[in-house]
Amino acid sequence: MKKYYQDFLLMVQLLTRIPVRKELPCRDENFRRGAYFFFVIGIIIGSLQYAFYRLLDGNIPDYSISILLILIDVFITGGFHIDGFGDSCDGFFAAKGRDKVLDIMKDSRIGTFAAIGIIINLLIKFEAYKFIAVNGEFSGILFFIPMISRAAMVFLCLIGRPAKEGGLGNLFINNVGIGQLLVNILGTAAMGFIAGIGLETLMFYLIAVSVVAWLFNKLCEDKIGGITGDSLGAINELVTLTLLLFITI
Repeated sequence: MKKYYQDFLLMVQLLTRIPVRKELPCRDENFRRGAYFFFVIGIIIGSLQYAFYRLLDGNIPDYSISILLILIDVFITGGFHIDGFGDSCDGFFAAKGRDKVLDIMKDSRIGTFAAIGIIINLLIKFEAYKFIAVNGEFSGILFFIPMISRAAMVFLCLIGRPAKEGGLGNLFINNVGIGQLLVNILGTAAMGFIAGIGLETLMFYLIAVSVVAWLFNKLCEDKIGGITGDSLGAINELVTLTLLLFITI
């Protein structure tokens, strides 16, 4: 059990800004086992967002709650996934040709399409979280979305192939199996029931997320011949935005 605990802490170090001041093993098998815990990272984020919503609901304006929910995610993750989403927008919309797209994606500077994509991303979240704050019966989704979006990352790692040699994403791409995916799906589903999401709604979400991830993988294959670490961040954001739009619509 110790090795699984260490691999969980490794995921906390890698995917969040929660301080874990401990030297941990970083071999391929550690990241492979660590992928079992992606949805648990989502539980941490979703629990904090839901707790702050419940604490502040009715005490501050709905738009203030919406801003706070966005900030919680940004502070915990360090904007890690939003950065990947922005880089993907820059590369996919600003250039043609695999090598040129990859060069743009790894450029640390923010281009026009990254800025546009991130602004749209945050606007959708702001309006959706505000809608949820007004309509409290949907509040369970705050707890659920961070889990299923990270399960989608595992799914993408399973079905995708590396677009380049090296890179953070290759720690997981083609390094996870069906076992990691099943644990993330079943764990997410179980916690979804706890959050009050019905079976039909849950199945709809799982199917919708699978379709989004599959289509995004096809887009990545067309653009860059596979996926990268930025692609994993992007699918997290795309799934989050998709489900938030479903809720508001």
